[in-house]
Amino acid sequence: FRELEVKDKAAFGSHVANGRTLYYQNCVFCHGDNMEGDGIYAHGLDPIPANFQDPTTIAMLQESYLFWRIAKGGPGLPDEGTPWLSAMPSWESRMSEEDIWDVILFLYDFTGRKPRAR
Repeated sequence: FRELEVKDKAAFGSHVANGRTLYYQNCVFCHGDNMEGDGIYAHGLDPIPANFQDPTTIAMLQESYLFWRIAKGGPGLPDEGTPWLSAMPSWESRMSEEDIWDVILFLYDFTGRKPRAR
């Protein structure tokens, strides 16, 4: 959907708005209102959720990695998933691919960060 950012700003804005709704329905409890990894459930997780406001998190990642991480979650990952240990649940059975992409667009929009590019 990144091409819509330039070609159709209204459509891009719709994806970001949907991502916002999904974030506050599903992700806020762990990642927090300001995406700082301090949601109401964060204290019970080990490791604590990612702080997306930290410039060393999503700004250092490609969007495809975030998609994989959200879809597959953390527990039970194969060795290839390390060293990024996470309590993140798998969302692929609860969200469509488009919804996962919309959440990713919202994460970057909210934090003012850009995804890592080649």
